[in-house]
Amino acid sequence: MVRSGQMVLLVGILSGVSALADVTVDAPFLVAPSEGAHVSPGVKPVEVDGRAALTFGDGGITLPMAGHLSAGAGGVDVVCRLPEAWPSTERSTLFHVGEQTHVHVTLFFRAPGQLVFVYKAGEEYYASISHPGSRLWTPGSRHRIEASWGPLDGRQQFWLRCDGTLIAMRSARLIETWPRQCYIGSQRSMRRWRGLVERMRLTSTPLPIPELEPGEREIRVDADRTVGTCHNFWSVSNFTSEDMFADPAKAKRYRTSHSFMRYVNCVRLLGGREDGKNQWFKGVSADGTIQCDFSGLIGYLRGMLDAGYVPRIVLDNVPTAMSDAKELHTYGNTYPPKDPEVWHAFISAAVRAMVDAFGDETVSGWRFRVGTEPDLYPGHWAGTKEDYLVHYDYTVDAVTGVIPDADIGPGNILNPARIGANNVSKRKQWGLEIVDHAANGTNRCTGATGTRLCYLQCSWYGQVGVAIDTFDLAVTRMRDRLARYPQFEKLPVDVAEFAILRDDANQRLWCGDITEWGASWYAAIAERVYELGVDQVHEWAQTTAGIKHPRALVIGMLEELVGGDRLAVEATGTSAARCGAIACRKGEDLYVLLFNHRAMRRPSVPEQVRLALGDLRMDVGAAWTVSEWLIDEEHGVFAYELYRDCEAAGLKALPKSPLFGGNVRLRFGPKVGTVLWKHRKKYLALARPKQVRQAEALSVAHGKVMVDLTMPGHSVRLLKFSPGKEGQEQGHE
Repeated sequence: MVRSGQMVLLVGILSGVSALADVTVDAPFLVAPSEGAHVSPGVKPVEVDGRAALTFGDGGITLPMAGHLSAGAGGVDVVCRLPEAWPSTERSTLFHVGEQTHVHVTLFFRAPGQLVFVYKAGEEYYASISHPGSRLWTPGSRHRIEASWGPLDGRQQFWLRCDGTLIAMRSARLIETWPRQCYIGSQRSMRRWRGLVERMRLTSTPLPIPELEPGEREIRVDADRTVGTCHNFWSVSNFTSEDMFADPAKAKRYRTSHSFMRYVNCVRLLGGREDGKNQWFKGVSADGTIQCDFSGLIGYLRGMLDAGYVPRIVLDNVPTAMSDAKELHTYGNTYPPKDPEVWHAFISAAVRAMVDAFGDETVSGWRFRVGTEPDLYPGHWAGTKEDYLVHYDYTVDAVTGVIPDADIGPGNILNPARIGANNVSKRKQWGLEIVDHAANGTNRCTGATGTRLCYLQCSWYGQVGVAIDTFDLAVTRMRDRLARYPQFEKLPVDVAEFAILRDDANQRLWCGDITEWGASWYAAIAERVYELGVDQVHEWAQTTAGIKHPRALVIGMLEELVGGDRLAVEATGTSAARCGAIACRKGEDLYVLLFNHRAMRRPSVPEQVRLALGDLRMDVGAAWTVSEWLIDEEHGVFAYELYRDCEAAGLKALPKSPLFGGNVRLRFGPKVGTVLWKHRKKYLALARPKQVRQAEALSVAHGKVMVDLTMPGHSVRLLKFSPGKEGQEQGHE
């Protein structure tokens, strides 16, 4: 059911879309095809599970576009069945519009079985949406796929939904010359669809997006029922270079740029770097003794400790001189050592140097990690899975030979939610198999069964326009693998690489998103972190020129909750928004962090929220107050003002530059630094949550209070409820 307000919003979104005739291609279509249609002889009707469908033997169906779809707006709504041989080993097409190279709209599966939707206006305007999850679909299974395009929020956009879930939305350049015909079940005479089509509806009106419909939500917080503790999960920051910590002045700067950091995760600390830094390994002497000089490494770590940070030691990369390094890859030397015994001696010497410098008690409290993304070939590991398992066993043995009870585990594996998907390494993701080896495999170093494993980590990155659902899947798959083994079942699970990696045009973001979208995204992730019991989520950048991103402001709100008892929250609503809450009791006060998040940046869709907070202390006559802070498009965001100032200064966006990325030089070039520093005080003032209520009196009764709020699109609110003195004058909400 669509409410009148929802219909007004959708009509506004899709205004200007002309009405053309729809056409449905199904079994009855073969009996009475539409005018101008051409049906290949190989297209036949069949019946499966009592449903009529079409099979494409040696060709497809051709339809004229006149009177049907247009470049400006359209939709393809198809119910299909996969071939029995799945995932497919060839490219196959469901729908195609295109008569010239680089100008087409195509819905197809790329081998092996990855669904792709392309809206391409020219060679330089390629834009697509991929659905890696289609690779995991069951052979012969039935799916509904909705691919659509149209004007949305002042831009040409296209979107893909599968089985009722929005996969992604992208911006595109409008195709100027619309082809005269389209193809169903093939791409012209090639790449035919090997499965079945039950129904394909072509419509000139963009298909609806339930994820954009506004709604109402009731959020109930029970202050008398605790479900855990609000812990700090954002205190670890990743660093791929650490030499700056040897300079006290530089180390001090991180108090501003990484104000929430308590732990420094030291990546690529041991050498094997393209920049030549960290060359502690000096070779092997004639008698087989390794030669090392760890004075520089100790200087880095001492600087971290002096600045008040705790190091976390990532044991990578392998020094180049220790490997048969044919080439350096993106992240340096990622080949395994030629001789694992030499590596073992090197790691033993490195850990011994740390203990000698800082004491056994201090270093025993640090965490050690064996590499980074071992299943990313060749970027972080150019060896095989077996090579890494050998490497892991020898490394763990070397560390525990110095620190027997060391907190040690494998490198963060690739996002487990993408297992079976088309990952960037083009190879099978085997990271979870490290758990199996550590549990009951033969230790390649000692010959015993199993290897020490104290935690499991993965990488997980988000994207503007993409839902966060896979966060749950990634964590669940890690927990499920650990749960196979009683000794590992309760180990901590972390996300060791984490950020908003791409904007809504699929451009790479450096330093994340700096708008309110990033704030609501982080709040939604935080709710899942607590619900799923994730121990730590590592941080990258949180500021631009020392100016906090809206996401960092949410971290500041969350810090208010740390140490409090997390409260039971139930949320029900009428929309597809991720609109929820994190609540806690801390001392006498109650905190509720509310968020309204949707995958798409635009349009910004509000949500009507009724917050019902129950607490037995809220008797008739009890005095309570509420204070409130808000982050939304107009509060806590400096990016829009910065972009306006850049425009006023004559700085134009660079071609294919990321939108609202934290590294603003990539958007406007080096001259943006002048604008940043000229207006920095203004941006610092903007980059603060807006306090909208301060100790405002509330009317409470019968153990609860009701608060009605309008949550703007991509907004976050922190409400603090405090009991007052008996007899204090009360107000009304």
